[in-house]
Amino acid sequence: MLKRIKNWRSFFIQYEMALNELESDFRIIDLEWKTNHGYSPIEHLKTRLKTLPSLVQKIESKNIPLTYESIQQHIKDIAGVRIVASFLDDIYMLKKHLEEREDLRILEVKDYIANQKKSGYKSLHLIVETQIILCSEVLWVPAEIQIRTSAMDFWASTEHKLNYKYHGQEVPQEAKDQLVELSEAAYMLDTKMSTLRNQLLKESLK
Repeated sequence: MLKRIKNWRSFFIQYEMALNELESDFRIIDLEWKTNHGYSPIEHLKTRLKTLPSLVQKIESKNIPLTYESIQQHIKDIAGVRIVASFLDDIYMLKKHLEEREDLRILEVKDYIANQKKSGYKSLHLIVETQIILCSEVLWVPAEIQIRTSAMDFWASTEHKLNYKYHGQEVPQEAKDQLVELSEAAYMLDTKMSTLRNQLLKESLK
């Protein structure tokens, strides 16, 4: 299958450009907020490009026609950005900022914070298209942006490691139940920290 599409490198270039563009945008947001507000809502940022074997596996699982156009139309997370924010409020502030940008289109919102997954996973997922201005044309390249707090990120990382330990086998139900409880505890911590932050901000404005 890998040989049926030639020049995969040129296909991935646009996604590398999208990641560079998005990373630059968020670095500017980070600098602007530090300058204007004394802090940044972004704790840290990570980008990733789906590997070719991983992409092929997804193409096969979704039974997608093997053309560039079909792949781009049906698979929106080839390029991915994960942002870890300081507070719950910051997640939705960043979402609002992205909605107002003219060089970004939000195609889909999956709010796993308001509606967590059965496993306990929480995060805000945005499927977007980012504008890439080339010498001869303007491209709109899809990407996935995940925004979560440090507590959510720690939980997701730990849950992934536990699942990996079982090598695809079923995780014991007791462990699943504990993970859900830990997710709820982490969310309670996020909520309390956001409330405290807002209280301190109000006090500082008096």
